[in-house]
Amino acid sequence: MTLTTDCTSCADERTAGASFCEVCGRRLTETAEPSSAREDCSHCGAAGAVDDDGYCEECGMQAGRSRDHLEADGGATGAAVSDRGRRHHRNEDAMWLAVGADAADVVVSNGVSASFDPDAASDIAVRAAGELLAAARHPDEQPDGNPDETVDLERPQGAVALAGGVAHDFAEAAAAVASLAHTGDPRRATANPACTIVAAAVRGPHVGYGWVGDSRIYWLGPDGPAEQLTEDDSWAAHVIALGADPVTAMNDPKAHAITAWLGADAGPVAPRVRSFTATEPGHLILCSDGLWNYLPDPAEFGAVVRQALAAAPGPLDAARALVAYANAAGGGDNITVALVPVHPVTETEPKTTELSTTSED
Repeated sequence: MTLTTDCTSCADERTAGASFCEVCGRRLTETAEPSSAREDCSHCGAAGAVDDDGYCEECGMQAGRSRDHLEADGGATGAAVSDRGRRHHRNEDAMWLAVGADAADVVVSNGVSASFDPDAASDIAVRAAGELLAAARHPDEQPDGNPDETVDLERPQGAVALAGGVAHDFAEAAAAVASLAHTGDPRRATANPACTIVAAAVRGPHVGYGWVGDSRIYWLGPDGPAEQLTEDDSWAAHVIALGADPVTAMNDPKAHAITAWLGADAGPVAPRVRSFTATEPGHLILCSDGLWNYLPDPAEFGAVVRQALAAAPGPLDAARALVAYANAAGGGDNITVALVPVHPVTETEPKTTELSTTSED
């Protein structure tokens, strides 16, 4: 595994083992300790060609970081893929996926690049929210202290309960991100680590979800355009709601300036949460703007996702295809995509909430 750290002089990221900082030239190690097993180059494919300084002896490229490309495979229940993209020097997105029988918890976070250590912010956000979602009591369990009371999963309150859990977990995630400003590198105090977050809890046909920022959730049914379930916390969304022309607003340089986020400088966090109970089969798609920027039209978004699903044997390959689509379109930002199939309730569906975590990054 390739780990990353920062130059103590200029804080530029480097690959573990590098002897000098590429940005300021400062020596990073007193002596370079040889590694026992050398990595294959991810760029040219040369076996064992990555030297102890982190560069390939064949093509000269810097070796990749472990977080450049991450995948979480939950089988038929769901999958998530996160990729650095083609233009960013690191992946500031993070994801969490936990799955069970007809149940899934998924979280996607996009680090705010203008902040310091945005990758640390997104990572702690998905871990805090994901762990709480997976551990929480869910609608088919008996409430504590009242063993005779149950919640009927065939009624909408099941989805409402899930949404309430998402809201609670966002508060914990917000506190975790805010705490970063007072730990680690002192520069965090002046440019607080920050991120967006979007999450969904799925139990059978019931879905509770919430968001802060401009990462999105879409619903894709059997036919028709995709439905954007979230509303961006952004300058463009705000002025469009006030009556501005959508095309003009989205082309404005301020379009993607976010109006809500997680971070020490974010003020009180007020996540928006919603819920629904599926009456037909479909897919939830959670993604960062590295994907949806290339597919702003709901009909086009739906068509591309359907094409990916039709050509793939499962959610993981479909998520990979969507990341590849964004990279082929330019890869101008980090890209994270999560896909979760949702099925309407039937007489024979099992009711279970036991989850297993398949990824925490």
